[in-house]
Amino acid sequence: MTMPEYEPLTEEEVRDDLLSRVIDIVSHPEKQETVSLSFISEYSDADLAHLLESVTDQYRSLLCRKIPVDRGWPILHLLHYETARHVLDLLSAEQMQGLLKRISELDILTFAEILPNEVVEDYLDQQASLTTEQMQQALSYQDEAVGRYLNSDILRSRPTAPVSRVLERLSKHASREFVAVYAVDAKGEYQGACTIEQLRHVEPSTSLSEIITDIEPVLDEQDITKAAQHLNPVAGFAWYPVQKEGKIIGAIAASTLMQRLKERSLEVLASDTAQDEEDLFTPVSVAARMRAIWLTTNLLTAFLASWVIGLFGEALQQVVALAILMPVVASMGGIAGSQTLAVALRGIALNHLKRSNLKLLLDKELKIAAFNGVLLGALIGLVVSYWFNSVPLGGIIFVAIVFNSLAAASSGTVIPFVLKQMKIDPAVAGSVILTTVTDVVGFFIFLGLGSLLLLS
Repeated sequence: MTMPEYEPLTEEEVRDDLLSRVIDIVSHPEKQETVSLSFISEYSDADLAHLLESVTDQYRSLLCRKIPVDRGWPILHLLHYETARHVLDLLSAEQMQGLLKRISELDILTFAEILPNEVVEDYLDQQASLTTEQMQQALSYQDEAVGRYLNSDILRSRPTAPVSRVLERLSKHASREFVAVYAVDAKGEYQGACTIEQLRHVEPSTSLSEIITDIEPVLDEQDITKAAQHLNPVAGFAWYPVQKEGKIIGAIAASTLMQRLKERSLEVLASDTAQDEEDLFTPVSVAARMRAIWLTTNLLTAFLASWVIGLFGEALQQVVALAILMPVVASMGGIAGSQTLAVALRGIALNHLKRSNLKLLLDKELKIAAFNGVLLGALIGLVVSYWFNSVPLGGIIFVAIVFNSLAAASSGTVIPFVLKQMKIDPAVAGSVILTTVTDVVGFFIFLGLGSLLLLS
């Protein structure tokens, strides 16, 4: 009897299962007594980084205690920069000490902006003078500048120099791990590049000019993401020259450029994205038809909002202030909703927002909406009370803004997720439905309370 064959889980299925298990355990304290979170250490660094990106600080704090300290830096490098900042803030003094014992030059250069100043200074004090000088030079650049990730271990040579002479110079400084050789003329102007492997596979009498390749350098002050976008890869070259004021000052790894480009890209959509989404050059007839559907939907929803306003026509005729202030209520709800919608869309694009953590995001967005709604609602209420010399009107707009902010947060979180499940592009349809919700809720509460309190 043959055993049935089971297909292995995909990467996405593995991560969904991990996320669901963690949320289930943490959400039920009684389970934590029998089920430990230590099983997460069995997953890869990429899986754990994805998990940390997909949960709130409450969960991150618990997870950090279960992640082996020797895996801390590799996982931090896989996180988005702001997430890494939040995770570092959550670490206990003992956990931070464990990380600092394993810190490397790359860790310092990558996270210098969010590490305590004394940590960076202590590390520099412990290094050799040459390393310290190079790191201080790198730290003088902005975090996203190419110069921050500069490697100064390059050899400059005249194009006319024989390969034997270049190899002799390399062996003379054997303590340094050179990554590339760059040809520069008498004025220091860059002529081309070659790898150390190339030098070892040609005749010693060969002139350097015969084997160099014209590789376009990147500028030291250039944004690293833009540099990666404009990079022209050359087979066999893992390092690219970095130029400052016309002079070659070092090299940057192609892997660093590609990794940063990958981190910054938000174009990685889930594999089950709707097939009828519009791309950049969708044919006019197709794109027009797709957009017309949602424009028509928006027209119908606008009539729905107008119908709600019509219900309170008498109130609007008698209290002109209600008509004047209606755009304020609609605008506040629309902006609050669009902010939440942007966060949800980003979570969907990065495959971080799932059914299992939807409630976590909703709780977070409702707390933000309540805080901002009460704060800004109170401010607007005071202004309206003074402007129209009516405390009841100020109270009405305060209540309307608070409840509309909560409605905006709820719909901005849930709507794109539901649309995604329905195979409808949430980026196209989300704003249409969101605007309808915030307009209808805002107008109904504002005009309804106005009718009850100002006309009674």
